[in-house]
Amino acid sequence: MRILMITTPLPTPTQPGTMAPVARQIESVRALGAQVKVLEIRGVKKLKYLKALVCLRSFATSVDLIHAHYGYCGWVARSQVSKPVVVSFMGDDLLGTPDVTGRVRPFSRWLVQADRWLARTVDAVIVKSAEMARVVVPVSAHIIPNGVDFRVFRPIDARAAKGLIGLADDKRYVLFPGRPEDPHKGFALAQAVVKEAARRANEPLELIPLRGMAHDKVPLHMNACDAMVLTSFWEGSPNVVKEAMACNLPIVSVPVGDVPELLADVDGCAVCPREVEPLVAALVKVLGRTQRTNGRVALERKGLDLPSVARKIMDVYVNVLTRRRYVRHSWHHRS
Repeated sequence: MRILMITTPLPTPTQPGTMAPVARQIESVRALGAQVKVLEIRGVKKLKYLKALVCLRSFATSVDLIHAHYGYCGWVARSQVSKPVVVSFMGDDLLGTPDVTGRVRPFSRWLVQADRWLARTVDAVIVKSAEMARVVVPVSAHIIPNGVDFRVFRPIDARAAKGLIGLADDKRYVLFPGRPEDPHKGFALAQAVVKEAARRANEPLELIPLRGMAHDKVPLHMNACDAMVLTSFWEGSPNVVKEAMACNLPIVSVPVGDVPELLADVDGCAVCPREVEPLVAALVKVLGRTQRTNGRVALERKGLDLPSVARKIMDVYVNVLTRRRYVRHSWHHRS
């Protein structure tokens, strides 16, 4: 099976970015025997899409199927009709991009409507959560969250992790899973929660953002920290939560995306309303525990390791190609 993946820029050592889950998905699909070409849409804004359209014309001739990651990439993939198209929507392309108050911006609302229309024109749609699937109804979307590399994200000794990244052994840390300047991540709320939790616990707590961090440092921070606080206005199926679960890191989160389902049977985690008081109470309780969580076991039960997710993706490909061949056969037969 020959697949063309269209994606925004994949991570590099100097530019980690947010597309590491897609990079891992590409490699896990290759590991199952698929031949995968990758078209990264990069360069000057607007011009990069024109360049991608030109590249698509030459790449598409030698593949069986095109899989686009993100709505913008889906539009590039749909510009041709000779090969079937699968689109994986990533989050804000269907849920919208909020401002600092949590309201979705007008232009973002327009893009969501455009992507809903796109979903009706392609051969298969993959989304990360049931919430996203509801947005594209009546299209029947495949709900396939990104998987986690259990070899990379695994429990290790907290003291050793702190030593490797230069954190004090006698201090407690709380992880913030995002860039503070990203308005949809709700950093101000996380700051307020950690500050008040430190006051109630009568000990210093330092909030550490995952900003521009090399991906090999992320599991070290997850093992060095004592908890993670997620305060986003929206999420699809946040990989950072699943990665933290794989490290057995306690998590306190607001109810966004599929986080309530992910943490439903995980000890030492909490999902709370988007208010300071319940989040503080949950964080203080979590920090008072003497052990980590059972998040890794919960992930294994849900089949969210990379090979399991890759098999689900391959099943989508097979289904699309089988249907496409059946339609062609039926058309020729009638003719």
